[in-house]
Amino acid sequence: MKLKHIFSMALAALLVVGCSDDEALGTFTDITVDKTFVSLPVEGGDVTVTVRAAEAWALHELYQKITKNDDGSRDTTYTPLPNSPAWLTADRIAGEAGETTITFHADATEGGREAEVCIAMNNRKQFILVRQGSLEASDATCADVIAGPDGKNFRVTGAVTSIANTLYGNFYLDDGTGQIYIYGIYDKEGKKGNNPIDGADGWGIEVGDIVTLEGPKQLYGSTVEIVDATVIEVKKSLLKVITPEQTVGIEGGDIDVVLAYKGSGAYAQLPADCDWATITGTDYKAGQATLFEPNPADTAVVHLRVAQNTGLARKAVIQFSSSNAESESVIAWTLKQDAFVLPHGQTVDDPYTVPEALAFVAGLEAGKVTDVDYCVTGVICAIKYTFSAAYGTATFFISEDGSPESEQFQIYSCYYFNNQPWKDGDQQIELGDEVVVRGKLVNYNGNTPETASKQAYIHSIKKAGPGSRLHPFTADEANDFIMKNLAEGEISEDEYYIAGEIVKVAKESDFFNEKYGNASFYIADDDDPANEQFYVFRTLYLGNRKWVEGDKQIEVGDQVVVCARLTKYKDKDGNIIPETFNGKIDGESVTPYLYSLNGQRE
Repeated sequence: MKLKHIFSMALAALLVVGCSDDEALGTFTDITVDKTFVSLPVEGGDVTVTVRAAEAWALHELYQKITKNDDGSRDTTYTPLPNSPAWLTADRIAGEAGETTITFHADATEGGREAEVCIAMNNRKQFILVRQGSLEASDATCADVIAGPDGKNFRVTGAVTSIANTLYGNFYLDDGTGQIYIYGIYDKEGKKGNNPIDGADGWGIEVGDIVTLEGPKQLYGSTVEIVDATVIEVKKSLLKVITPEQTVGIEGGDIDVVLAYKGSGAYAQLPADCDWATITGTDYKAGQATLFEPNPADTAVVHLRVAQNTGLARKAVIQFSSSNAESESVIAWTLKQDAFVLPHGQTVDDPYTVPEALAFVAGLEAGKVTDVDYCVTGVICAIKYTFSAAYGTATFFISEDGSPESEQFQIYSCYYFNNQPWKDGDQQIELGDEVVVRGKLVNYNGNTPETASKQAYIHSIKKAGPGSRLHPFTADEANDFIMKNLAEGEISEDEYYIAGEIVKVAKESDFFNEKYGNASFYIADDDDPANEQFYVFRTLYLGNRKWVEGDKQIEVGDQVVVCARLTKYKDKDGNIIPETFNGKIDGESVTPYLYSLNGQRE
């Protein structure tokens, strides 16, 4: 049997051997090993350990060391891991009395890793520490960490840009080359989960502080993390922004941002592409020294003027800075402004459906072209001509479901992407393509709803291939598509439709997550348990909205079609899981949703 299979089998079917936490550890003459520490090369390979036992023995569990004793001696506190690490395998799981060899194997790695193996015989146990590569941290930039391998230890220095959790010490670190997420740090006493940010033994970390730390890299979905990091140094920021991040209404106006600083001045810089906010001035006030605070911070008040918004929501990341002869501190502060909300049908994110467009145009004066652009989405159900070489336009018909039997809306003499004339070599439209068209509408002759000639263009085309609304993926096809086309942690650029029958829900007692209003379940091509399953992770309800009380609760046997972006997710045990993506991309939430449930749509 191959090495890479037998070790995981050993731990999936552990022999019941009495190994209590309070047993003394040491060397027993009736069970010995010739090595208690073995090292595997980073390029991969094997290492052999000889076991001498008076009776039958078995690999009991893998253990992972938690802490070291204060005097540096070997700790006797261990925590059992539920599964063997994916990287370490062995050629045997048990042996008889006498002398036996175990061969451990690991494939190549760019990082450093270790595991402790327990060999048990009756009430006796021996431990072998297996290490591959170096666990010493390498000095790195955030960009180096992002590009580096999982498991490798890095030492990195950067500015704290935001704090996500104080109990465990989770925050974002940026050094100018990139940003990484610090997922947990130890406090000054080496403890985890003990408020290492602002607790009694915490580091007092604040936004703007320069922190040096080290720990192993982990890729969680698409997020690059340093996990369980050890803090080396914290340099306090010369600057603190007192005013919380602001969201201004569409009318705009004047706002003040208050800063406390200990450098030689405090300065604000707007991003180059921000033309809707201006700095109108800064007022400074010196700090008043007291007996208890001989070196107080000075105060700066930065005055900003925000223009009225007539478009989409917008934000600007303003850089505040202060410096002295030794260092400079920079803190990013976000200013947002609400969107001027356009009516339904006037944005590509909220277009009219075909029935809605027909109803709207029917109410227009005959022959009168709309003053503003509208957006209409549908599936091409008939094509008059793909494009006219003379005019660079195409004419076709769309319906809500792509059926020629359904209500149709005519896209008449329509330009290509970016309102440019169609030309030879451009992507051609086909029956079944899902399009969003933007432009002016007209009720031609009072009886033909359509886009006005040469006053509309195609905003997007979603081809009607596998995974489209008309031809959704099966569970098998979705799994195959992800495994063949996406790298680990990668997210598909497009949305896809996946159809199947629910064969398992993630929580039998609670089919939807009440906090987030979503549900997780598995689908297959039918109810045959032998068929491959696809994981639908945290999908919203029909209509792309949260599940609420009163909505139909999903159950095994329901037929669903899900619309989602797809990803290849790696869990903490190293398993690759093809699934729907739920998370944020460039700060925007991306969620899957039920397109239909038992043939019904909202």
